[in-house]
Amino acid sequence: MKANILLNVEVVSQKNGRRHGLVKSLVVVDHVVKYLVINPGGIFSQAQFFKPENIVDVNYKRLVIENEKVIIKAKGKKVKTYLDEAFPLMDYPVVDKNEEAFGHVVNATIEEGTFAITEYEISRSFFDDIDHGFAIIPATDLVYKEQVLYYEKEMFDLGFKKQGTGIANKLLGVR
Repeated sequence: MKANILLNVEVVSQKNGRRHGLVKSLVVVDHVVKYLVINPGGIFSQAQFFKPENIVDVNYKRLVIENEKVIIKAKGKKVKTYLDEAFPLMDYPVVDKNEEAFGHVVNATIEEGTFAITEYEISRSFFDDIDHGFAIIPATDLVYKEQVLYYEKEMFDLGFKKQGTGIANKLLGVR
């Protein structure tokens, strides 16, 4: 499953149909989705998140969880205890082994059941995405440290250039 399916969908309890808000972020630790963060709305609302194992069903419009008891509600400092060593998945910066920033995460492939990320889709630039598409990097080639994802090779490595075709190729047939 693609990570973007889990974002911006309404969270609903299966038991009573209560709506809890929209999923605003995926929290990842060691290439595994650990929590989905809910934006319940309101200025003074607490942080709310739940584990992906509690998902009963998901589609592009809504995500169904067992019941509202699986939602963790926490304030300020308590949130850090849950989310320590974690990073939000989308728009996360990626640098190569020479510490050259070359892109950011735009999507990921998640294994159903384990919620492990097998590969990341990286956007290098708007024009490169149009010409060549997103770069696809296996999760095993990326390491999280110091709030950055490090690619274990150089950004121009031949293995990195093998990627899907871009919008120009798909729509216009440009080669």
